[in-house]
Amino acid sequence: MRAFITGIAGFAGAHLAEHLARSGWEVAGIERPGAPLDALADAGPVAVTACDILDADPLGRLLANASPDAVFHLAAVSFVPAAERAPRIALDVNVRGSQVVLEACGRVSPPPRVILVSTAEVYGKVPPEEMPLTEDRPPAPANLYAMTKRCAEEVGSYYRRVHALPVVILRPFNHIGPRQNPDFVTSSFARQIAEIEAGARPPVLEVGNIEAARDFTDVRDMVAAYRLAAERDVGGGPYNICTGTPRRIRDVLDRLLALSAVRIEVRPDPSRMRRSEIPLLSGDASRFRRATGWAPSRDLDATLRDILDAWRAAIPPARPAR
Repeated sequence: MRAFITGIAGFAGAHLAEHLARSGWEVAGIERPGAPLDALADAGPVAVTACDILDADPLGRLLANASPDAVFHLAAVSFVPAAERAPRIALDVNVRGSQVVLEACGRVSPPPRVILVSTAEVYGKVPPEEMPLTEDRPPAPANLYAMTKRCAEEVGSYYRRVHALPVVILRPFNHIGPRQNPDFVTSSFARQIAEIEAGARPPVLEVGNIEAARDFTDVRDMVAAYRLAAERDVGGGPYNICTGTPRRIRDVLDRLLALSAVRIEVRPDPSRMRRSEIPLLSGDASRFRRATGWAPSRDLDATLRDILDAWRAAIPPARPAR
């Protein structure tokens, strides 16, 4: 099997490349020009080309030459505040970029199965009593990032319906693991703890809203779901990918703090609060489980330990002042 991954050096992209290579796939992909490729160090023999997702001609040539069995479209502006700060860029990358990828895939013969990775954020703010979310819930995006991903879903549905392109829409809930950007909550906590342990910052950990609850899946379980969506004839979806167990961010923080022997003060930081925060997000992935047999296998505590250990390895001890 041959895979082509957009955003191959990103958090999920690099884990997916590693997972597919270990599963016997041939792996190629693109990353934006100038992006670091360090996350692919353990992925094995993958072919990576610098290419702007909006640059249709070179992307089309790359896809034609690769002739993939499956295209995993992960390239996106995926951080909610970043999308809010630069809405035009988010719209260009997340919506128009998806159209460029799908159009190019439609010109490949035979056309590849396209795994279009959306987000559970498309459901918006849902009352807690109406959780967990199923795919029958009408989307109601509550932030610009979610709106762009919902638009991308519609683009994917159009190409499946009108052009018979085998597009599968996935809606992953929050996924976490080693090498995640510290803009995201668990990685932010773990990096701060590692910096405190290394003496690189005072023993104060800054947090945003830790009362919100999320359905956290280990990224290594998540990318296994992406592979199964490509290998099985599952139709177009959409499919939720999640554990079904919401965790308060405060609980996740407490578990990370318990892994450190250092006394750490937790201090709210108003700049980390989001005005469009969704208080609870929890899903039901039973439809995808029935279609593929997928189930998450990794324990949350083990995942958190891996995240913290990765940051510990990345942050050298501070040199004592002279």
